[in-house]
Amino acid sequence: MVEYMEVEMVLNMRFSYNLLILSILLVCSWFFWENAKNNNRYRKAFAGVLGSAAVLYINRLLGIAMEDGYLQATYVLMHVERIVYYCMSVIVFAFYAYFLLCLLDQFQNVPGKKKILFFTPSTIVLLLIISSPWTKLVYYFEDGELYYGTAFLVITLGRALYEMGASIYALRKRHLLPDIFGKTIFLCIVFQFMQFIFFCIRKSDAMFFTSLLVCIVLLLMMIIVVEFYKDRTTGFLNQTAFENYCAKEIGKRNNKAVYLVKVKNYQYLKENCRELPLQEAIRQLAVHIKEYAHITSVYYLGTGRFCVISSKSDNFHEDEFLGRLEQRISEPFESNGFSVSLQLFIAIMNLESGKIKKENFHKYFIACDDMKYRMNKPMEIIHGDHFGIDQIQRYHDVEEAIERALVEKEFKMFYQPIISTQTGKMVSAEALLRLNDRVLGFVSPEEFIPISENNGKIHEISDFVMESVFRFVSEHDMEEMGLDFIEMNLSMVQCMDKHLPDKLKSYIEKYDVNPKHVNLEITETASNMDEERLQIQLMKMRKMGFTFSLDDYGTGYSNLVRVLEYPVDIVKLDKTIVWSAFHDRDNFVTLKNLISMFHDVRRKLVAEGVESEAQRDTLKELGCDYLQGYFYSKPINEDEFVAYAAKYKE
Repeated sequence: MVEYMEVEMVLNMRFSYNLLILSILLVCSWFFWENAKNNNRYRKAFAGVLGSAAVLYINRLLGIAMEDGYLQATYVLMHVERIVYYCMSVIVFAFYAYFLLCLLDQFQNVPGKKKILFFTPSTIVLLLIISSPWTKLVYYFEDGELYYGTAFLVITLGRALYEMGASIYALRKRHLLPDIFGKTIFLCIVFQFMQFIFFCIRKSDAMFFTSLLVCIVLLLMMIIVVEFYKDRTTGFLNQTAFENYCAKEIGKRNNKAVYLVKVKNYQYLKENCRELPLQEAIRQLAVHIKEYAHITSVYYLGTGRFCVISSKSDNFHEDEFLGRLEQRISEPFESNGFSVSLQLFIAIMNLESGKIKKENFHKYFIACDDMKYRMNKPMEIIHGDHFGIDQIQRYHDVEEAIERALVEKEFKMFYQPIISTQTGKMVSAEALLRLNDRVLGFVSPEEFIPISENNGKIHEISDFVMESVFRFVSEHDMEEMGLDFIEMNLSMVQCMDKHLPDKLKSYIEKYDVNPKHVNLEITETASNMDEERLQIQLMKMRKMGFTFSLDDYGTGYSNLVRVLEYPVDIVKLDKTIVWSAFHDRDNFVTLKNLISMFHDVRRKLVAEGVESEAQRDTLKELGCDYLQGYFYSKPINEDEFVAYAAKYKE
């Protein structure tokens, strides 16, 4: 009687133990689905692990119920229980391997033949198991007793191939994910090894069920932690993961190159497009970058920035990657009726050159991230390792100078006179921003303006310029000084700012200024960002009473038809055109024809860079309307300009 009670207790404990494991598994499944933030491939694979494990444990309870006599064990039911048990014990680890490969991004771009090879072992084992009631190769029943067939070992081999093979491979690739990934896989291997030893000693699958549950819980915890390092829009690893990778891996021999891929017009699109179409365009771009790269190490750093890291063992071809990327962005990305055009800036950092090392990689990367680029090119490529540390340091020194100038009010406005060729009188002046830093000394606008556009400080600088110009106009009598207006430059970023008209209106009201006394200078290359939006912006400001000049004509596309599409009253010829006309006969003819051509379409012309009496006389003879340059005056500060204007009027 006592012996019977002990057996009954063991049987009840075994049933309760498996029921407890199933309950824990179901709780894990509930937690997984409740916290599902995306539908990535690795999440689908883990859902497969959970689903197959749940079927396995439910089937195990069915088997215990038959063994304990709670359920009549018919011949059909015994076969169903064994087939489901053996099949699920293989399938769950096939999903386990598939999950690890997807989490490492090693499965998406694998050729079709290799994908077939991955599923071949499980397919063979499943066919052997399902056919066993007839072939008796894996198992068979005789007189109600279970026996193992000659091919029973294939189940163990199938499990081992998937669980140990995938785990070892994941350990080798652990550097691609945060540290928690490698530690979790190591623990899984420990429990898998304990399961194998226990099976060899006791010939029991008890440890199999325990270790499987532990591995599932570990994987669930790993997903939660790893997704902290994942970007929701692209599914790629984020900047935190990238920084961790660089800290551990950059400098090792296997690394070949780092490719920084930036969406140049991201800030403009963010400010002027709807959020969802932009996100969809970024997501589509991410898919193409992964597809074209054929490698795993692709990170999304946010704000339209991707990073691709290639190693010597990768099947990565730089020319193919860049070529396909350039071809793709030549067409807009379509999303829900919206069309989004992306422009790319790609900085290549060759880690094999010996110039970029672990110690200075961070400096090179930041310098490339902040590098100046030309907005009129759909895709621009630079080689970051071609730049020296001195250039990088200079870039950051200028950034610091910009910060100081904004905080300590070191920016100053200078004014350069513009003279009429008909009257010889000063009729206007161009307001020019100058920076004389207490550390670096004079810093050219050609240097600090592009840097400020890259790091976002251009908006603060633009506010300072507008404030200064409107204050100057309000404090001085333009007619008394003999001035028609003051020319104020607008950067490309300003031109695209949808809030610009409102800002200008606020300054008009604040300083009670007539808009006709402020002429807005735009650059020809501004239209390359968004031609349609620029035209809308200009028409809004035109209605407010502002006039426009087109600055630096000849440095962009220099297309007369395009110029005529904008409401500009004055075209300013770049100094390179003026200077070259005095050194080459063909260029002189070009300048002469340009002046005649613009007069025909009722545009006034300003020749920049006038430095000699001969240039003045020749340009006057050619009919150029206005002259600007050092021959008359260099840019001078406000007080000097007021004195200059008074003297010039005498």
